Amino acid sequence: MQMYLADCQFPDIDNQVKAYKLFVEAWENGEMAKADKTANFEMLFRVHAPGEGRVVCLCKAYSDKEVFEHFAPWRAKFGIHMEFTPVTSCQNIVDYHKDLFKSMN
Repeated sequence: MQMYLADCQFPDIDNQVKAYKLFVEAWENGEMAKADKTANFEMLFRVHAPGEGRVVCLCKAYSDKEVFEHFAPWRAKFGIHMEFTPVTSCQNIVDYHKDLFKSMN
């Protein structure tokens, strides 16, 4: 599975408050836990900077379809601007560079 870094920015305070009302409800009733871990998607971490209207997430997904399915409802309901960046683990960086360095010798 591919890891993705999601940088999410609320467009305004009204949408942020509306989104957090839904988030709190989904968190407390267990819906968020179900959505955060499926066979093809896993939320690894989510951190909030509410003063900036920003949420940053790291997730793993089988494909961009699962990323879309997880995040699109939030974007559609609250106009959240989202940027997704494929990212690599430290161990993969080590492995990839070891191969690169071998090929350069």
